[in-house]
Amino acid sequence: MSGKKFLASVSVNAIDDYQVLAGNIAEARKARKFSQREMASRCLMSLATYQAIENASLTVSFGAVLAVLDVLELTHTLRDVAGPHLDSEGRALRASMRIRR
Repeated sequence: MSGKKFLASVSVNAIDDYQVLAGNIAEARKARKFSQREMASRCLMSLATYQAIENASLTVSFGAVLAVLDVLELTHTLRDVAGPHLDSEGRALRASMRIRR
């Protein structure tokens, strides 16, 4: 597990979601008719690193994934990730704190 203990805390659901992201990245690359090698070159990373992203490797840095999304012009999709408007549990907790006051 490469000495990264936090990986043991990653849930199956989170891994499934990351695999969906990796698949979406692969589909976006294919739609643009880029090979994996071309994407790696455009992202200034090794082919192995790019392939690890498409394989949803948990050891790939977020910076590498961000570089890929940037080349694909998809970084705007990150604006909703963990957005308060999508966090029903967070909204409920904030509401309960207001009620207690």
